[in-house]
Amino acid sequence: MLLILAACGETVSSSEHPEDYVFTLRYHDSFNILQLTDIHWNVNSSVRASEAYLNKLLKEVSAHIAATQGPGAKIDLVELTGDMFMLANSYHLDTFIDYFERKAEECGFLYAPVWGNHDRQGLYHPKALAKRFHAAPHCLYCELSDDLYGRSNYVIDLTEDGTKNSPAVWMIANLDSGADFSETEFSLFRDDDFLRPEQTDWFLRQHALAGEDVPAIAYYHIPQDENGKAWRAVSEEGAALKNKFFKLEDFDDNGSEACASDFIDRAKDHGLVAAFMGHAHNVDWTVEYDGVVIGLGVKTGEELYFAHIDASSDDPAVRAGLASVGITEDFDLIGASLVTLTGRNGEFDLEHLYFNERADGDFAAWVKW
Repeated sequence: MLLILAACGETVSSSEHPEDYVFTLRYHDSFNILQLTDIHWNVNSSVRASEAYLNKLLKEVSAHIAATQGPGAKIDLVELTGDMFMLANSYHLDTFIDYFERKAEECGFLYAPVWGNHDRQGLYHPKALAKRFHAAPHCLYCELSDDLYGRSNYVIDLTEDGTKNSPAVWMIANLDSGADFSETEFSLFRDDDFLRPEQTDWFLRQHALAGEDVPAIAYYHIPQDENGKAWRAVSEEGAALKNKFFKLEDFDDNGSEACASDFIDRAKDHGLVAAFMGHAHNVDWTVEYDGVVIGLGVKTGEELYFAHIDASSDDPAVRAGLASVGITEDFDLIGASLVTLTGRNGEFDLEHLYFNERADGDFAAWVKW
């Protein structure tokens, strides 16, 4: 890991040095990847309250994994899929990373951040946050000075022995879906952005390096054009696609034809079995489209806005969501998403956790995809 992080300070060509983007971890069956998204640690946050919520959530996840997989099972990797911050300052960067360092040590996981649009809206220089990620011992993060768009494009290969000396079994790709790239402090107004074609090219090169038969999962922040295609196929064209959970607001890239992503359309023929993202707080909808599971993670925590699910609602979208999850009481659409890699041929389980703090006992509901 130290060698990889050292390489991140060098100027490289993304096409000539694909190995510089790669971390390696040891693969095992039932490798657990927890997705936390849109935490929005900000100047209005109570750090103590935010930490208390995350403590309860992580305790619930750890208990669920132990109960369903055995006492030795745990969270292996936490994917932070953007909007970790919003209008934050250096204090919030420090407390956020310090928190995840403590929990990583306690729970035995590593964590991997990708940038969201609000992470660029802060009272800090973007390089200050990147520097903190690089220095954190349990953080997997790589930001090279290169010719590739964005800040958090890197790969975590799960290999037989945890090193580059053995074959990859899975490839986890982190990508920066951007938000009108910024290199300044206090950048308040940024447009939602998209995965560039050159980032898709980069993914294909990284996958070729890992091995053409290696299954891959991608994590990024902003839903792309393919999400809209899948939703239109279900809602307008009546396609019989497997879809589940809640779709209560729009999602997509910024809507410009020039920003239409080609990522899933091209990557699906090169090992991509799933892509998970965040950004849309009232959506945790998941669909299998053209052989790829496209999923929006459950928003983590109560910062900013989130959906309240009324079990007696007559709204068709709410009723459809309730029917897909089988929950019969009111709850808030906040929590986390868990991917468990169950085999070497692209098999995985996906579960959504809805976790609400309540005075009369916290609410936790696990729903399997």
